[in-house]
Amino acid sequence: MRILSKSGDEIKIIAMPNEKVDRGEFLLIEDEASGNKILTQIYEVSYLDPTGIDEEILRDEVFSSEKITHIDPNNVSSLLNMIKDARLLKGKIRGSIIDNKFTNEIIWLPSRVFSTIKKVSFSEINKYLAKNLKYPIEIGTTSLGEKFYVDASDLDGSLTIITGKKESGKSHLAKLLLSELVKLGAYIFVFDLNNEYNGMMYDKNNNFSDIYNKIVVLEPGNNLVFTLKYIGKRVFTEILTHALDTPAITVREFLKIWDIMNEESDVSIKNLYTKILEYKNNEMVKEALISRYYSIVASRLFANSEYVNFDIKNNISLKPNGAAFIIEMAKISPLARRMLVQIILSKLINLLEENQIPPVFIFAEEAHLYFDQTYWEDAITRMRHFGIYVTFITNQPDSLDPTVYRQADNIFLFNFINEKDLEMISQASTADSETVKNLVRSLPPKKCLVIGRVVNNLPFLVSVKDVNYKTLGTTKRFFDIKREIEKAK
Repeated sequence: MRILSKSGDEIKIIAMPNEKVDRGEFLLIEDEASGNKILTQIYEVSYLDPTGIDEEILRDEVFSSEKITHIDPNNVSSLLNMIKDARLLKGKIRGSIIDNKFTNEIIWLPSRVFSTIKKVSFSEINKYLAKNLKYPIEIGTTSLGEKFYVDASDLDGSLTIITGKKESGKSHLAKLLLSELVKLGAYIFVFDLNNEYNGMMYDKNNNFSDIYNKIVVLEPGNNLVFTLKYIGKRVFTEILTHALDTPAITVREFLKIWDIMNEESDVSIKNLYTKILEYKNNEMVKEALISRYYSIVASRLFANSEYVNFDIKNNISLKPNGAAFIIEMAKISPLARRMLVQIILSKLINLLEENQIPPVFIFAEEAHLYFDQTYWEDAITRMRHFGIYVTFITNQPDSLDPTVYRQADNIFLFNFINEKDLEMISQASTADSETVKNLVRSLPPKKCLVIGRVVNNLPFLVSVKDVNYKTLGTTKRFFDIKREIEKAK
C-alpha cells in the first residue's frame, strides 16, 4: 500500500488486489525516517482509475467477445490485470502517534515513498491510547475477529443513543448493556414500551437467568402506584403542566386546594375530589379541575393507601447490589405513560437533589411517544447534573431534537439507508458525515458503528454478541404462528 494524496484529515491510499482492506478498518502509516505514525480509518473502498484504464478494459472485452488470441510473450497482461484491480482507499485521519503516545494533532506529513502501511487491531489501538478498562463490558467482535470491550465508566455520566432501523438489533444491544451494568451494581429504570425486558429474568431455556434476582418488573396500576402525599406538591405540579397540559390558572387553583389538604393533613386522591366539588369560584375552572382529576384517576397510577405506594428510595435500598426496574408501559394509555414517566423522572430528581439515592441510568424506548422534544431537551441538560444518565433507544432519529445529538456522548448506530436519517445522526458532535453515511448503509443486523466517549472518539464497527436471555421483543408474524399450530397438530 502507498499514500496517494492527503488533504486536511482526508487521505487516499493505493492498495493492490491482494491487500484486503474493508470499510471501517484502521490502518497505521509509519514514517520510516521519524518513526512517527498516523492512524487512519478507511470509510470507502473503490477502484483506482489511472489514465487509459477505460480503454484497456474495453480492449479486453473486445478480445474476449471476438475470441481473438492475444499474444503476450512478456506476460505484460498480468501486470495490467493488477493495475485494473488496484484499489483506492479513502480514509479519515483519526490522529497521530508520536513517541508511542496518541495525539489528535496532525502537524507533519509522512513520506509517500518511505512509509509502511499495515492494518492495526483494536487491542493495539488501545495500547497507544493508554486506555485501561476499569469496568470492561464485552460488546462483540471487530472485523479482525477480536473481542471488543467498552468501559462501563464511559457510560456513567453520559447521554447515549442507540438507533437504527427496525429489527437491526437495537433492543438486543440495549439488553446487553443493561445486563452488564446491573451486574456491576448499577440502578436502571427502563421505560419498556413493548413489555419485552421482563424476558431477561429467564435464559433461552426458560431457566432463571444470571440477573434474575436483580430484575424488578413494575406494572402500572398493580405494583406501581403512588399516593399524592408521596409524590409531593412539586411533582404534582409538573404532572399537571407537562403531562396534562393544564392551563396556568387551573394549576394555580389545584395548588390552592393542595395547600388546604396539607393543612388538614389529608393529601389524598379521595380528599382532592371532595375539595374540587366544594370549589365555587369559577365554573369553567371547576370543569377543568374535574377533567384533570378524572384523567388522574383513569391512569390507575394513584391510590389512597400508603401500603400500596411504590417508594423508589425503599426499593433501591432493598437491592444493595444493583437492580433494573422494568416499567411496563404497553398496556396503559398514552396519557398515562406521560404521567408515569413524569412522576418517575421528577421523583428521581428530587431524591438525587437530597442525596437520598445513588445516581441512576434510564433506558428510554421510543421516548417521543411519551414526551415531547421540548421536555427532553430541557431534561437531558439538567438530569445529568443531578445524576440521571439517559440512553435513548429509537428507530426514528428525527424524533430526537438535533440538540440531543450534539450533546450525545455515545452513539451505537445500526443500519440506516434513508439519507434524511443519516443527515440527522451526522449532527452528533462526535461523528463526521462521511464516516456515518459510508459505513452505516450496508451494515447487516446486529452490527453497529460505535461512536463517542466509549471508543475515545474513534468510530469502530462491531458485531454485537448474542445474549442468553429470553427474547420477547421480536415481531409477531402470522405465518410463524400458523407453522407452530400446524406442527402441534
